[in-house]
Amino acid sequence: MSRDQFKSLSELLGTPGTKIGRLAAQARAKVDLTDHIRKGLPSELAAQVVHCDVENSGTLIVRTTSPEWANRLRFENEQLLTLARQRHPEATQVKIRVAHPGY
Repeated sequence: MSRDQFKSLSELLGTPGTKIGRLAAQARAKVDLTDHIRKGLPSELAAQVVHCDVENSGTLIVRTTSPEWANRLRFENEQLLTLARQRHPEATQVKIRVAHPGY
């Protein structure tokens, strides 16, 4: 195999249509959604949001650091749904989950 046949990782990740390119795009979209939701929350809550994603069913999943913060975030369901709909109009409900250690 010649060196010309190899592609850099950044080239592979940035190529739309490839499996790894689609996976990279999905990961970027999840990071963007998480950042967007954090920016719409009070700072003490935003710091406890680990990850956000909207499932195909329209459910926004918000992962947080502990059961205590999960309970506190449940009071923000309407705000979370409003923020999610700004990026994913198909969002219909919110579920708050505690992230596993090392998530």
